Amino acid sequence: MKRKTIKLFISLFSLVCLCGCSNKSDGVNKGFDNQTYDISKSNDNSVTVTINKIEEKGTFKLTLTGNGETKDFSSEEKVPWFSIARKVSEVEINEGITYLGNEIFNKLTLDSFITPSSVVKISSTSFKDDVKVYSYASEVESKGKFSIYYYKENRPSDSEAKVNTYWRMVNDSPIVWVIAPIKALFVGNSFTYYNDIPSLTQNICRDLGYDITIDSITKGAHTLEKFADKNDEFGSQVYAKLNSTNNYDYLILQEQSTRSYENYDSFKKGVTGLKNLSDSTQKNCEVRLYATWGFDLDNSENKKNVITAMEAKVNEYYTKLSNELNLKIHQVGKAFTKAFLEHNEINLYHTDYRHPSYAGSYLSALVHAGSLTGHDVRLTNFNGDGSISETDANTLKEVAYSILNNK
Repeated sequence: MKRKTIKLFISLFSLVCLCGCSNKSDGVNKGFDNQTYDISKSNDNSVTVTINKIEEKGTFKLTLTGNGETKDFSSEEKVPWFSIARKVSEVEINEGITYLGNEIFNKLTLDSFITPSSVVKISSTSFKDDVKVYSYASEVESKGKFSIYYYKENRPSDSEAKVNTYWRMVNDSPIVWVIAPIKALFVGNSFTYYNDIPSLTQNICRDLGYDITIDSITKGAHTLEKFADKNDEFGSQVYAKLNSTNNYDYLILQEQSTRSYENYDSFKKGVTGLKNLSDSTQKNCEVRLYATWGFDLDNSENKKNVITAMEAKVNEYYTKLSNELNLKIHQVGKAFTKAFLEHNEINLYHTDYRHPSYAGSYLSALVHAGSLTGHDVRLTNFNGDGSISETDANTLKEVAYSILNNK
């Protein structure tokens, strides 16, 4: 009888552990999944948070629901999700919440949050200092050091922009409206003017929310050394343009396709001369280098090796000059090589196997747009003139993004 009692006790104990002790044996992850906590200021469940595990990511999502204010937590350790804070990858704050209290999200590693229009007050310690808060409210009261951006579907007026910074949603991602105008000048040859790459770049940047104007001075087969010569027909145009205004933010220079390595001294002389001209005429203009791509004029069976070898050589000398003069490179050539090797179904080349096709020009513009703005070019809805399929446009965006982010 004694043995049966012991056996029964062990069985009951095992059942209790299966039901009530699973949180400890399975770890904290399963214990927090699908749990709801009262985080209301009045402790009446008027504001709650539900924690759900995102199985495919192994992370958690917090969903705040209700009406009214959240409580002020005395420390970050007091929030219900403190022990899994570094595993929280998503936060959804629903309409109805009016106030976010002390320390509520301060431990999370997220760098941005979206708050509904009902959230009109945020504690100074709700978020980390470097967090971006994208608000749908017209005004938010807070003394925090984090950045608050206000939603605006259409471009804010200059007077509005003097008071607040605004954002809009593009492809389910928040994009800040940059109101300060940007002005850029491209100087180059046919690798710049084919399909009007400066204009394509401008359209992409504007679609991403930037007030940008891009000018260009181009001439087929012209070298940067000629453009830097004020006695040259097109060099005189560059001199006239830069002397007529002082508000260019960027000067993008594209050398004749193979001259960077066939005559490096000329390449360097041209860039140096144009940089000196820019420095003497512009208030705050950054000179950039537009590194071009490899090509195979014979369209040979060995074109893969010909194209990649040429691009590598071009990049080598652009990098050399970049290091010597401390200039940033727009890595268009690298993007061409990646697209050519990984997505050969997209034709990047004109029928002469040298100049860019429209798809090639679009890829070039994506790299320029990302280099000038720092924005994720995958978010642009501008896909060109319609001659590129949506699938190919999205592929080229991914290629540009990977090059821009060194992936």
